[in-house]
Amino acid sequence: MARRGRPRKGYRVLGPYLHFRRWRIELIGPDGHRTVESFLTEEAAKRAAKAARVKIPGRINVETGLERYEQFLVRKGNRRKSIDETIRRMRNWHDITMPLADVTEAQLKKRYERRCQEVAVDTHRNELSEVKTFWRWCAKEGFVKRSPAERIEPIGKRRKGKPQLRINETQTLFDKALSLAEKGDEGAVAVMTVIFLGLRSSEILCRKVRDVDNSDDKVFLWIDTGKTDAAARHMEVPEPVATFLLLQTEGKNDEDWLFPSSNSDSGHRSRTWMLRTTKRICKAAGVPMVCVHGLRGGWATLTADAGVSGHVIAKELGHTNYSTTKKHYTRKGTLERVKVRRMLHVVKGGKGSNESSRNKKSGGENV
Repeated sequence: MARRGRPRKGYRVLGPYLHFRRWRIELIGPDGHRTVESFLTEEAAKRAAKAARVKIPGRINVETGLERYEQFLVRKGNRRKSIDETIRRMRNWHDITMPLADVTEAQLKKRYERRCQEVAVDTHRNELSEVKTFWRWCAKEGFVKRSPAERIEPIGKRRKGKPQLRINETQTLFDKALSLAEKGDEGAVAVMTVIFLGLRSSEILCRKVRDVDNSDDKVFLWIDTGKTDAAARHMEVPEPVATFLLLQTEGKNDEDWLFPSSNSDSGHRSRTWMLRTTKRICKAAGVPMVCVHGLRGGWATLTADAGVSGHVIAKELGHTNYSTTKKHYTRKGTLERVKVRRMLHVVKGGKGSNESSRNKKSGGENV
C-alpha cells in the first residue's frame, strides 16, 4: 500500500484552482513528476486543463481519435475523398468504442492477418501503411505512449501493375462492348471509353453530362479534377465512342450523371460499379477478367508500342511523370521493343530515305 502523500502512478491533471491572484493547473506524469502552469484567468486555465486531459492515454477512444485525425488531415490539405476513404478503412480495422491506450499489437496483427485472407496484397499492404501512419500520429500527439502497429510486418510481395489483356483479347472485348452498347448497355459504353482513353474508374464515375463537349465536329471529354493535379485534362474522343457518349447525354440536364446506373441504391456513386461492369463484359466476351487499371495499363502498353513518347502517354493518363506509367502500366519489354524497332528502321535506311531519293534524282550515289 502506498504511503500517505506519495504521488500515485499515472497521468493526471489537477485544477484549475486559485493561487493568490492567478489560476493554476498541475500536470502529473506517469512517474509522479509534477509540472505547474499558471494563468491570468480561470477560463484560460480551464481550456489548458481540458487540452491536457484529452492527451492523457486511455482517456479518449478510437472514434474520438479518428475524429481528431480527420481534422488533422483536413488542415494538412488532403483531398476530401482521400480523407473519407482513409477514415472508412480505419473504422473497419478498429473497435471504435475501445480506448486508444487499450488497443494492442496482438489485436491489430490478428486483424491484419484476416485482411490478408480477404483482399489482394496491394490492398492489405496499403491499409497496413495507413494504420501505421494513424498510430504514429496518435503517439506524436501523446494519445498513446507508442504505436501498437509499428512492429507488424507486411505480408506478400507487391505486384507492379495489373494483369492486362493481349492485343487480340482487347479487340474481342471491344467488339463485345460495342455490340452491347448498340443495345443500350451504358456499362459497355463506359468500358469502351476506358479502352480508348485509359481513364481511371473514378474519372468515369464522376463524369457529368456537361463534361461531354461537342464542338467543331469533334467530341471532347473534360476532367476537371481527379486523383492528382495532373488528372485535370480534356481529351478528344475517337469514334465510335464519341457517338455513344453523345447518346448518353440525350434527354439529360448538364448536371446529371453521364452514367446514372453507377448510382447505388442509396443514391451515392458506387465505387464497385466499374469493376463489376468490366468483369461482366469480360466474361461475356470470353476473355480473361481484368480490372479498370488493367485496361488502363493495356492502353498505355499499346500506345507506347505505337511509338508515342513517354511524356505524352503520362499526360494522357493523368500522371505527374512517366516513371509511374513505366513502373505500373506499360508492360515489361514494350519500350525496349520500340527502341529496337526504331533502330532497325534507321539501319534499313528509314532515316535517310528522303536523302536517298534526293540523291537519286540528282544522279548522286547513296552513301
